[in-house]
Amino acid sequence: MIGRQPGSPLSERRRAWLALGLLPLLSGCLGAVALPLLAGGAFMVRDKHRVRAATEVPSPDPKVTLETEQAREAVGGIEPGTGVEITSLRELPPPSGAVAAAPVSERWEQFFAYTASKAQPAAGEASRLQSALLQSPPSIDAPVRRECPAQFPAVVIDLDDRSTPFAPERLSAAPAGTAEGLARLRAAGITVLWISRLPAGRAGDVARALRASGLDPQGQDQLLLLRSGEDRKQVLRQEANLDVCVVAIAGDERSDFDELFDYLRDPDGAVGLYPMMGDGWFLVPSLTDPGAEVTE
Repeated sequence: MIGRQPGSPLSERRRAWLALGLLPLLSGCLGAVALPLLAGGAFMVRDKHRVRAATEVPSPDPKVTLETEQAREAVGGIEPGTGVEITSLRELPPPSGAVAAAPVSERWEQFFAYTASKAQPAAGEASRLQSALLQSPPSIDAPVRRECPAQFPAVVIDLDDRSTPFAPERLSAAPAGTAEGLARLRAAGITVLWISRLPAGRAGDVARALRASGLDPQGQDQLLLLRSGEDRKQVLRQEANLDVCVVAIAGDERSDFDELFDYLRDPDGAVGLYPMMGDGWFLVPSLTDPGAEVTE
């Protein structure tokens, strides 16, 4: 006679009946905790900051990971188990102290400072977070912000180079100060979301590029990528705002803040939306072309 495997439906039903049978013997919180433990073998705590619109990043291929680890341990002078980080650097950096670190771009610094201030308002300020997204349909006469059902602060950073989709292979080292600024935001409990018009199938490429550049060294940020041919970045931003409060957006053109600017004959004519600049919207240099001029 062939026995049933541990993960079979019958085995799962037995666990469920066992849980129900023991439940009357337990009381209060103990019973509430024991039920999922007995019925499923474990229970999972859902991350309250998880954005449902975000694309899942595929796990690394175990075979490739094993081969990489073996190659690392085979390098002379490196003890087995020593952590090694692969970067995009093509030459060694100057000796410590030889050259002063370049200051962070003023535009990026304004973005980081604003976000930190909104996530932790000063005493006496309104404690409810305000979204950097506009109500739909937006008005060019005056900004009307969307409500934030979830009061967990987040930022959206647009990776596309204006109208050109993000090219992961073009992302080199993080611009001066940006990696440190992002680390401060994460430490303050702010969710970092990266958005691009790349398809969701490129999630692995995007995640690897962000990690190698130092922008997301731990691979903990979430990606907003197009899920179908009809999907739009506007929809991704709005859906993300249901699970977190997007308090600030960084991009290299105004349509990164709202697609309204793509449809205006004269984007400069939307003077009613100018107050959003620096108050939720931040024009920053392109991450793949940091030397490009930023135009208001």
